[in-house]
Amino acid sequence: MRPLPFIGDIMKLDFEAMIGGKLAEKLAKAGIVLPTEIQRAAIPVIMANRDLIAQSPTGTGKTLAYLLPIAARINPEIRAAQAVIVAPTYELAAQIARVAGGLMDDGLDVALLIGSGGKARQLEALKKKPRIVVGSIGRILEFIAEKKLSVHHVKTLVFDEADRLFDGENMTNIERLIKSTLRERQILLFSAKIPMGTRNLATPLMKEPKILMPDTDLPKNISHFYIIAANLREKFEILRRLVHAKNMSAAVVFINRPFAVEKTAERLNFHKLSARPLYGAADKLRRRQALDDFRAGRARLLVASDIGARGLDIHGLAHVINLDLPDGASAYLHRAGRCGRMGADGRVYSIVTAGEAAKLDKIARKLGIEIKQLRR
Repeated sequence: MRPLPFIGDIMKLDFEAMIGGKLAEKLAKAGIVLPTEIQRAAIPVIMANRDLIAQSPTGTGKTLAYLLPIAARINPEIRAAQAVIVAPTYELAAQIARVAGGLMDDGLDVALLIGSGGKARQLEALKKKPRIVVGSIGRILEFIAEKKLSVHHVKTLVFDEADRLFDGENMTNIERLIKSTLRERQILLFSAKIPMGTRNLATPLMKEPKILMPDTDLPKNISHFYIIAANLREKFEILRRLVHAKNMSAAVVFINRPFAVEKTAERLNFHKLSARPLYGAADKLRRRQALDDFRAGRARLLVASDIGARGLDIHGLAHVINLDLPDGASAYLHRAGRCGRMGADGRVYSIVTAGEAAKLDKIARKLGIEIKQLRR
């Protein structure tokens, strides 16, 4: 598990008090010493076996907030799935599985089950009786129906990015999964934003859930800027100059239209700015290669749609660029949260036309942030 530095105040509850010395020692070796606010609030609730609905901004440590108590409560005497974690995208599920693997003593204790992945390889992983299963709800239900995955020992169900999972189309599958597990199972919902509609759908399926809704304001360590462009063509030229002027070694560039993601990446590569496209409709292997190239520094820019980048965690990312104006305050919140994670500095640049500047101002007022204009 890679180091995730945390900058913050001394907490009354430390990791050893909440999850025990063994896991706390693993975290310390990875550079994680103090719990974040959501970890300090959520871990004792989960350790007490209570259901939980938890909202916390992107980059505040939600994944560890549920993985740490899960790992602490794994029964080593039972060689079977004891926790199932559902995620809406391959990238997020793979990220969760990597972090979970770093917490467990046995590398075979975590299985990644995704509908777009190779089924034969996943079946081989299930034969090793993993104690934590991470994946898409469709593939998980498929293996349960085929009796390849037993959930009779599952004590905890997690729905990460619950606002994307709990909707009308998905509810039948969610209810099937919940009913397939033990009656006394624990249900946890986590997301950067949990609207009332999600809570209304989830609450009847849970046992008096504890609800954690901390402040969802963007962290103060993220700065916000905008640049006025005359038209779409000039937006691209400003993007090129901005990357060079700020000497950005890595940045995520957001595009609203998935069909334009590939084209924009191609244009950037033509201009010697190494870029990779990331969008929901791309096949799994291409998305994985794009992320691997970006994380390894083989690509300077990651051109992404909102769906493609959902749940994206790039350690140390300092720059986010909105080439297209995000669709409202919630989308801006999710995009901005890709940078400045875990207390590091971050900068968000929005390249807008004069007409879009008024919309950006509304977003700024809704989020309570200042977005400063950069003069060209």
